[in-house]
Amino acid sequence: MMKISKIIQTFVLIGALIANTGCMAAVEAKEVAVEIDGKAIDFDVPAQIIDGRTMVPMRKIFEELGALVKWDDETKTASAKKSAMAVSLMINSADMVIDGGKTDDDGNTITENVTLDVPAQIVDGRTLVPLRAVGEAFNLDVEWDEDKSKVIISEKEKTDESWKENVGAINLDDMTYTGDGVAVDDNKITITKGGDFTISGTTTAGITVNCDDRVKLRLSNVNIATAGTPCIYFENADKAFITIDADTENTLISSNCEDGAIYSKDNLEIKGGGTLLIKSDIGHGIKASDNLTIEEGTIEISAARDGINVNDTFKMTGGDVNIDAVYDGINSDSIAIIEGGNLNIKTTAEPTNISDISNMNNSAEKDQNTPMRSGFMQESTDVEFESSAKGIKADWMMVISGGNIIVNSTDHAIHCADEIEISGGVLSLNSEYCKGISGHGNVTISGKDTVIDITKSTEGIESKNVLTINNGNLNIVSSDDTLNGTGGNSGDKLLPQGNTDNRFTPPENIGEDFTLPEKTDKKTPQMRENLDSQDMAPPENISKTEKNAPMQKPDGFGGKGGNGENGKGMRGANLKDTIIINCGNLELCSTNDDVIDANGNIVINGGVIKATLSNGGIVSFTGVLDADGSVTIGENATLITATRSGATPTLSDTQNAVVIYTTSEHSAENTIFVKSKDGEVLAEYAPKGNFQTVFIVSPKIESGKTYTISIGDEEYNATMSGGVVTIGEAQTGMGGFGGAIPGGRQNRTPKTLPTNE
Repeated sequence: MMKISKIIQTFVLIGALIANTGCMAAVEAKEVAVEIDGKAIDFDVPAQIIDGRTMVPMRKIFEELGALVKWDDETKTASAKKSAMAVSLMINSADMVIDGGKTDDDGNTITENVTLDVPAQIVDGRTLVPLRAVGEAFNLDVEWDEDKSKVIISEKEKTDESWKENVGAINLDDMTYTGDGVAVDDNKITITKGGDFTISGTTTAGITVNCDDRVKLRLSNVNIATAGTPCIYFENADKAFITIDADTENTLISSNCEDGAIYSKDNLEIKGGGTLLIKSDIGHGIKASDNLTIEEGTIEISAARDGINVNDTFKMTGGDVNIDAVYDGINSDSIAIIEGGNLNIKTTAEPTNISDISNMNNSAEKDQNTPMRSGFMQESTDVEFESSAKGIKADWMMVISGGNIIVNSTDHAIHCADEIEISGGVLSLNSEYCKGISGHGNVTISGKDTVIDITKSTEGIESKNVLTINNGNLNIVSSDDTLNGTGGNSGDKLLPQGNTDNRFTPPENIGEDFTLPEKTDKKTPQMRENLDSQDMAPPENISKTEKNAPMQKPDGFGGKGGNGENGKGMRGANLKDTIIINCGNLELCSTNDDVIDANGNIVINGGVIKATLSNGGIVSFTGVLDADGSVTIGENATLITATRSGATPTLSDTQNAVVIYTTSEHSAENTIFVKSKDGEVLAEYAPKGNFQTVFIVSPKIESGKTYTISIGDEEYNATMSGGVVTIGEAQTGMGGFGGAIPGGRQNRTPKTLPTNE
C-alpha cells in the first residue's frame, strides 16, 4: 500500500504543475495524444490543452488506469478506486480527496485534501480532469513529448524480475530443500528471499514467507495440516503467488486458527491446473489483507467463517471455485470483480431472529399473520444473523461481467453496500431468508447474454437508489417485491470535507445516445456499450425527456411525502426514476407483494416483461406495478401480467392493450397464448401462480386487427380500435384502485400508463 507521506508528496507537486484557471477555461484548438504503457488511448472528447494544461475525460482515463468509477449526480462528485487507493473529485471544485487505504489507531480512514489550481470541469458534456494529477494520484510517471504533442504515462518503477532466477524445491517429507533463502526450524519452513519454489510432501508445520521480494509457491501434491497457525502464511512479500501444478491434488487443513488455511498480508494471485482442497475449522478459508486474484485451478473451500475474506479487491477471471462457508462465501471490504470461471457458493449460518419473517413465505397466512410496520410489511432486513452469511459481498463496488455463478445462501445471495454492475455471466441464486441481489447504491444490469435466475428470495433484486435494466434474461421468484428501487441514500462514501451522507445516482448523460428503435427488426442498442465510451458528467441543458419521450411524466403524478393525509403516501412519493427497464426478457413472480415496486417512477422503455402476482392487481398498492410516482410504458415494451385482481388501466390511444377478466380462476398450468388472425403465436406465457386477470400490452398488437387470446380452455377475441380493449367484468372482490389502503392512498388518483406521444 502507498505510504501517506508519498501521497502527500505527490499532490504537493500538483499545484506546481497546473496553472490557475476559472471553472470553464478557454480551450486551445490543439489536440493532445495520450499513451499509457505504450498503448494509445482514444477519447470521445479528445484530450486537449486548457490554459496550458492537458485535460482528459475523467471516466475513460480512470478506467484505462485500472480504476473503477462511481458518480454522485447530486453533489457532482466522482470517485475512482484501484486497490487501496481512492480519489474523489467534485466538478468546479479545487479539492481532490485522497484515501490511501490507511487508518489511524482507532480504525478511522485517513484522507488527505489536495487543492488543485485547475478543477474538474465540463467540456462538451464530459468531465475533464488534469491528466498529470490523475496519473500521479495512482503513482504513475507522467511525461510530456513536445515534438509529438503526446502525454506518456508509465509505471514509476519497473518490476524487478531477478527473483525468478532463484529456483528451488522443498520436500516436506524429509525437510530437504534447494534454492536460496530457505530455512527449516522444528519442521517449519521459512522463506526469506524471493524465488520460485516447488513444494511437495506432507507436514504438520506451516510455511511462512517473510521477505521484500516476490515469491511463488508451486504446490505439487502437498498435504499440510496445522494447529493454531495458517498452513501457508505470507507475512511479507512484494507480491505472493500460488501455482497449483497441473494434475496434482493438494490439501491444506488449518485447525484452531481464525486467519484460516492461507493468509496473505500482501497481494496474492492463485492459478494453475491442479486441485486445492482447503479446510478451516474455526476461521476463514483464504484471507488476504490486500488483493486476491484467482485465475485458474480447482479450489474447494470449507470454512467455519468466510470462505474468502479480502480487505481490498477480490478478482476472479477463471477456474473452478466451490465454497461451503458458515458465514460469507466471498467477503471483500472494497471491490469484488468476477469476469469468468465457475463459482459455486453455499452459506449455512442460520438467523438468530427469524420472528419477523416466519410467515413471509406463506401466502395463505400473509394477510392475517405477516408482521406490519405502520401499515407496511416487514422487509427481510429484519432478519438478524450473528454474522453476515451472504454469498458474495462487497462494500465499495461489485462488478460481474462473466462466469457461471451459483449461490445458495441463508443471507442475501449477492450484496454490495454501494453499486452493483452486472454485464454478463450466468447467475443462479437462491436465498433462504433474504434477497437475491441487494445493492445500497445503483444496480445496473446489461448484456444481451446475461442470465439471472433467482429461484427463491424475499426481494428478488433491490437497489436502494436506482435499478436500471438495459438488457439480459431475468427469471425471478420472490415472496416480497421482485424488483425494487427506493431512490434512497447509499452507504458512506468518500467526499470532500469529510461528508459521508451521500446518494449515488446515475448522471444524466449515461445512455444519452441510447434511443428507442423504430418498430423494425433492428437490434435494440445496449446501454452498457455507451457507458464504455462516455464520461459521467451530465451535458448542460439536455434533459432525459428530450432524448427518450416515454420518460416524460404525466401531469398530476408523484408529489411529496406526507403522513397519509390528502392522498399522500406514507413513504413519500417522488418524481425520480427509480426503476428503468430499457430492454431484456424478464419473467417475474411475486407470491405476496408487488412485482415491480418503485419509490418514485417506473419507466419501461422496452423489453418483454412477463409477471405473475397471485395476491394483487395490475397497478395498485399491491400490484404488478406499484410506483409512488408515475408508471410509463414505451411503445417498444411488451408487458403480460397474470394477477388475481385488477382494474382497467388507462392508456393513450397510441398504445394498444387488452385486459381480460376470465370467467374462472386459472392455475399455473394454464398457458396464455396471443395469436394473430392467421394463427401465428405472437406471445405466450405460463404464469407461475393462480390468476384471474390478464393484462397484455405489446407493439405487436396493432389497431384494426383482431387477435385471439386463449387461456386454458377459455378463448377470447379482441378487435383493436386503439387504446385498451376490456373483455369480461371484474368479479366481486377483485378490487381495483380503491379500498382501504394505508397512508391515505385510498384518496389518490389512479395511476395511468402513458406511452410515447
